[in-house]
Amino acid sequence: MKHFLLFVLFLMMSEAAFSQQQPLYTASEVKEMPVFPGCEHIKPSKKKLMNECMAEKISYLLNEKMEGMHDVMAQHGISQASAVIMFVITKEGVMLNFSEIKGSNPILAQHSIDALNQISMEIKPIRPAMLKKEQKVNLLYQMPITYENDEEDSEFEAYQFPVDEIVLFTLKDAETDYEVRLFQDRDIRIFEIKDKTPTFLGRFLSIGEVERSEPYKSLIEKERQSDRTLVSGGELDGSYYEIYIHNLFQKDKKSKPIFVEVEKLEDSKMIPVQTFEKEIEFNQSKFAPLIYRE
Repeated sequence: MKHFLLFVLFLMMSEAAFSQQQPLYTASEVKEMPVFPGCEHIKPSKKKLMNECMAEKISYLLNEKMEGMHDVMAQHGISQASAVIMFVITKEGVMLNFSEIKGSNPILAQHSIDALNQISMEIKPIRPAMLKKEQKVNLLYQMPITYENDEEDSEFEAYQFPVDEIVLFTLKDAETDYEVRLFQDRDIRIFEIKDKTPTFLGRFLSIGEVERSEPYKSLIEKERQSDRTLVSGGELDGSYYEIYIHNLFQKDKKSKPIFVEVEKLEDSKMIPVQTFEKEIEFNQSKFAPLIYRE
């Protein structure tokens, strides 16, 4: 069976990740917990019961939003992964400021954050935490998420790349290409490509870290306005090809699903030659070496 195991814990820490002007509180500090939609039958003062109810409701919603996660994890050869997501339930009853904790699996973390952002926009307002009677406050959560695929007859076997690093995608500005690469140890490293020569720029623990760092943050925002993102290009069997991922940075993965497209240079024009609805199918194709790096 393929599934997510979700446990909601409360972050017992003092630093504010939300706003320096607005204080944050932990579960131990408040009198009443937030009331997540569907948990109205539980008294807010019953912290453990409210926590369990919230875990159940979010787990259900995450499974709906991340139903295609199994193929994504199989593509990267991952059968088990964990991530810890931190967020705030504001005194206005809104979930926001999602971020992953150091050491989280970058792929699971990014998809979880995308899903939680969608959930936050779709659910009814949350009755906020109360420090005391009628005093609404911002509450900080830490939410561990564990992915497991223990289905014996899975449609796809976990895919193992024959090289230590692959290109996830390429960001482009006016003068520079930035290759974002995933390594076997799950590190993400970025290389500047000029005149076909790579220069190492930095190491990141997650795509979320990349998105918070310039110039990559601005370039990714630019990619959100496009329906496709370059992965890489190169020579294969005497011809030049380019690989694109469609809808990589789009929030709505259901109406705009991710798929891979291969284009070939013919008569000075790039011509589509093949598409792959599942990335793992591309990874098993003759075009896969175009994303390999030694």
